[in-house]
Amino acid sequence: MFMYHFLAVLLAVSSTAFAQDNPKCQGLRTRRSAHSLSPEDWQRIGDVLSKLHEDGVISRFAKSHQALFEQVHGATAFFPFHRRFVLELENMGREIDPEFTVPFWDSTLDYDNPAGSPVLRRESIGGNGSGPDRCQLEGIQGEWTMDFPDRHCLRRDFNQGDSIEPWVPAEVISSYIQSDSRLSRFGEHIEYGIHGVVHLGLGGDAATRYAPNDFFFFMHHANIDRLWWLWQNSAGSMLAYDGNGPNGEATLEDPMPQTGDVDLGGGSVRSAMVIGYNGMCYTYDSVPDPPSQYPGDGNNSDNGNGNGDDSDPNREINNRKMQIFSGSSNSAGNAKEMIRIRQAFAQQDVLRDYFPRSALLGVPTREEIMVQFTNSTTGPPCECGAPRRILSYPARMSRMWIDMHGFNNTLVEQVYQEACHLIDLLNNSSYSSPY
Repeated sequence: MFMYHFLAVLLAVSSTAFAQDNPKCQGLRTRRSAHSLSPEDWQRIGDVLSKLHEDGVISRFAKSHQALFEQVHGATAFFPFHRRFVLELENMGREIDPEFTVPFWDSTLDYDNPAGSPVLRRESIGGNGSGPDRCQLEGIQGEWTMDFPDRHCLRRDFNQGDSIEPWVPAEVISSYIQSDSRLSRFGEHIEYGIHGVVHLGLGGDAATRYAPNDFFFFMHHANIDRLWWLWQNSAGSMLAYDGNGPNGEATLEDPMPQTGDVDLGGGSVRSAMVIGYNGMCYTYDSVPDPPSQYPGDGNNSDNGNGNGDDSDPNREINNRKMQIFSGSSNSAGNAKEMIRIRQAFAQQDVLRDYFPRSALLGVPTREEIMVQFTNSTTGPPCECGAPRRILSYPARMSRMWIDMHGFNNTLVEQVYQEACHLIDLLNNSSYSSPY
């Protein structure tokens, strides 16, 4: 009895110490979708950015990103570094305007016609550059002169002249969230796909090592962070961390990359792993809430290795029922996407390998199917006779971009071919994209 009591006390003390080492945020600010912002919202963001620019902050972020480029790309640190990097810019902005947050740009909402995105309108970040230097003359950074790496106008140069090649559709990202059991694999899919093609699509400063000159960078990486958080919630471990580290295999104790230009607080990458803890005091308007307690071996269903038992669709992760997430932030389309994918299994059974979580749910019921035809205003059937939406292939990453990052060209091509094959399977089934 004494030994039992002793162990209970020891466990309680250890749990308290663990919680103190990973303090929970007392409040969370919400990052909104860039697609939802009003002209007044953009103006307020522009006012903050102008002050940061005047104070040299934007140049410091660009300089820091360039200096750390090799450390934070093609390695697992890509995720925690950019999570912390965006947060630091946001924190500095909140010293100017306490309500400032970095909006996330869900590029899947614009994937088929990026140049037509409302995020690229005159009242937001502006569209293509002009003149021989492709200077950005409109938007919240219109007519800015940048100081790093030399004095030049902020440049934007679409990769198809006046248009932009297609980006990555939500369905491909949804597959990665469902099927990638390791963070290193998820990282390859993200870096070799949606991350790179959006940078390249906008071009100009956005397609350089000093991309933080363009505020697009922070909105894009806020979205990448949002997708990582969805994967963390789906994969079964928020502390899953493997792949390339600074000294071999990546570990949670690897130091957070930083330079003197942008102080990220030191410490290890562990500090940025879980939203809602250790100063990661924000959330998104389309993601799960942070866990009620910091995850660890004691409350992770798979002990933190990202390889939990996926055979039970009702299993719990961090004391919460398993959820199936979409790559899109369009909540109205998410349920339709998942139901239609499950319907498509009948024509393309191999799709189950791409969407294993959806496959666990089996064939959708009549009630589930009717959801996609129900409109609260007009009632069913609102989509009868509508043409089936065929998905487009995403753009390839340029050889310049691949070489700049030191990526393996063969692996990049494999990821591209996988995405195209998935799109072929969906297009050759009953699937019709709801986006």
